Amino acid sequence: MEWKEVKLGELIQIKYGKDHKKLNNGSIPVYGSGGIMRYVDQYLYDNESILIPRKGTLNNIFYVTGKFWTVDTLFWSKINNSKVFGKFLYYYLKTINFTDMNVGSAVPSLTTKILNEISIKLPPLPIQKKIAHILSTLDEKIELNRKMNKTLEAMAQAIFKSWFVDFDPVHAKARAKTKADLQTEAKKLGITPEILELFPSEFEESELGMIPKGWEVSTIGEEVSIYGGATPSTKEEKYWKDGKNNWVTPKDLSKLNSKVLLDTERKITDKGVSKISSKQLPIGTVLLSSRAPVGYIAYSAIPISINQGFIAMVCDKKLSNYYVLYWLTYAMDEIKNRAAGTTFSEISKSAFRPIKLLLPDKEIRKKFDSIVQPIVNNLIENEIEIQTLQQTRNTLLPKLLSGELDVSEVEI
Repeated sequence: MEWKEVKLGELIQIKYGKDHKKLNNGSIPVYGSGGIMRYVDQYLYDNESILIPRKGTLNNIFYVTGKFWTVDTLFWSKINNSKVFGKFLYYYLKTINFTDMNVGSAVPSLTTKILNEISIKLPPLPIQKKIAHILSTLDEKIELNRKMNKTLEAMAQAIFKSWFVDFDPVHAKARAKTKADLQTEAKKLGITPEILELFPSEFEESELGMIPKGWEVSTIGEEVSIYGGATPSTKEEKYWKDGKNNWVTPKDLSKLNSKVLLDTERKITDKGVSKISSKQLPIGTVLLSSRAPVGYIAYSAIPISINQGFIAMVCDKKLSNYYVLYWLTYAMDEIKNRAAGTTFSEISKSAFRPIKLLLPDKEIRKKFDSIVQPIVNNLIENEIEIQTLQQTRNTLLPKLLSGELDVSEVEI
């Protein structure tokens, strides 16, 4: 079947977004060039649309259906469905580098004139639908895995909060007067009576306030091994060229959809690793970005070397990496309060080590780890599948959109 060259202006009407500041809060998303900014009670359009940045991050293309509003830095569009299948056009536009069309000086910008002249290679509508279906199926599976991971992380965080912040099992055990009460209280908490039995039923005073009786107060520096990193000279090829070792910067953590780190943007050679005092850190290392900004958290599912923007925790003493990973969320206020700096905020290792933390009973820590470890393993498996699906999609995308792959026999 013949593919035709058409101009984008023949397929969509490009419309300007409007100011949203005077709108009331509601349930309708307001999009900017960076994504959803807020939710309001009015909409600009209630249909399928492709959103294209007018200013800012020019390659952030969005496909939306239903009611939405866009700000004045983001174009929206009316799609001519008699000529083009909206989802196909969205995928096609995702392959275009809009930054090459920038006409702005201080702020990257696009114009309707430039966009309308973009050439699109268009197959017949039935082929467009098949191509969009293939790519959408992959994207839907990626999104499903991301949602699953959000649920898994929320589960692990909720268990930590219940056991080690709110002390729900201790309160429950204090209420239980009989064995039947114990079973009832355990059921309410979603744990077994055997787990509930591990907890004390009383509290005692400590440096951290009232804590479960028999538990200890320690510091993070006493309970884990703490490391910093470095950046070997970027002018020396021997440290970087053809490097195969993972080298982490806070930028890598900023891109994560979950707390699991599986890959790094830059790789470093063995000689480069040897220039970093912490060398290569093992799988299971817990990372905290210590500057620019303070507060990214990750569990490394790969061996890594790190730059100077991290506090890395190797959990080779009493506390597990699972405990430390979820403890960091509740320690974040103090971590940020201890950060200092004039150019940018940074927490040093010496300021981080004295932060106090709760050291629960050993058997309770073991039980927590036995519950959370499978959750983290599932997170890792899902992230690996996401990575594989993304690679498959990225490989198929140019082949499908160029007609290199024939989908005429595909049934949907």
